[in-house]
Amino acid sequence: MTTPMVSVIIPTYNAARWLGLAVDSALAQTLTEIEVLVFDNASTDSTPEVMARYHDPRLRYERADRNVGFAGNVTRGIQAAQGRYFMVLGADDVLEPQFLAAAVARLEAEPRAAMLHGAAIWIDDDGRATGHSGGHWPPRSTGAEAFLRCFTDGFCYSTVISRSAPVKALGAMDETWGMISDSWLFLKLCLVGEVLFLKEELVRYRVRETSLSFELYADGKMFDDHLRGLEEAFAWPEARGLAALRGEARVAVAQQALDTLHMTRLGSGWWAAMRKAASVAGRVPAVLLAPRAWARILFAALPAPAIRMLRARRKRIAMGPGGALAPEKA
Repeated sequence: MTTPMVSVIIPTYNAARWLGLAVDSALAQTLTEIEVLVFDNASTDSTPEVMARYHDPRLRYERADRNVGFAGNVTRGIQAAQGRYFMVLGADDVLEPQFLAAAVARLEAEPRAAMLHGAAIWIDDDGRATGHSGGHWPPRSTGAEAFLRCFTDGFCYSTVISRSAPVKALGAMDETWGMISDSWLFLKLCLVGEVLFLKEELVRYRVRETSLSFELYADGKMFDDHLRGLEEAFAWPEARGLAALRGEARVAVAQQALDTLHMTRLGSGWWAAMRKAASVAGRVPAVLLAPRAWARILFAALPAPAIRMLRARRKRIAMGPGGALAPEKA
């Protein structure tokens, strides 16, 4: 096999229900000079049986004897990847066939860019579209702008494709960042060069309310992790010149925690939601200067049935006729 243009890494753990869709979408890319590396983190479901049906020479499946965590599993991909470009695809996410071709074309035309990411359509457990992400990024950002936008606007990791050289130079993901180690890698790459954004929605990103990240948002641990990661990232020697952006980033992370306050209300009750709000505001008081913060607190204070009804209504509004996503507002 010749050297691939792109290495697509699929780290997986007990995602057999969706893994085949992710692998199929990677192998169906119109850009065919790829390798697809599936790293099984000691799954206990039918993942080996799902992978046994594949015989594509571009695909390699490796199963770990023990669970090494998300960061450790991605590190296996960093070390094994041979492509000129590198990306990590969620085991429950789906690429449109033209994604890699479009992304690589942009990167080839923009040599100062370290990476590209793009808009995504959110889907639920059954593949139904439920929303969008990424609509506020400009087509091109400086590394400093992207560093801040990582906190203020977020990104969808299954849309991120980077040049392999700077990823290889890092050697391994920082496992101390735990569930947000994808942010660690994104932020490190922001310090390497410009960041491109692909507006076309060519990735379907699965948002599952039963996922670990949902639980972490609900109980406040995700806020704790994001704030800790933010403080560490702004303390990196190579980020020293970005110190003036730290306050805005802190407020953005606090606002995101309040945006998920209703999840705490639904999962743990009114008192838990108000305790979380008080904790967030206590650590980042400036967030209370934003009307949006108060709107989220008031929303979370509603009775649980009202929250469920309003969430369902919002989802229906987001969907166009016939179940298609309505265009995202500018």
